Amino acid sequence: MPALVSRQEKCPLCGNAFDAEGQGCRPSCPLATGCKVVCCPSCGYSFPQETGWAGRLKGWLDRRKEDGR
Repeated sequence: MPALVSRQEKCPLCGNAFDAEGQGCRPSCPLATGCKVVCCPSCGYSFPQETGWAGRLKGWLDRRKEDGR
């Protein structure tokens, strides 16, 4: 199941950075359609993917942190 937004995510548990494309909720889950959960390919931890305004703000803040501002 694909993630809702294809972008780089960072696992809050292990810190692994990965592309969210294809790391969405398990297809066997009855709530899989439109699910906002992504699974870390390294440790298997599942966490919600932030979308909309909150997702754009998170991406902007992450870019600022990477730039050292």
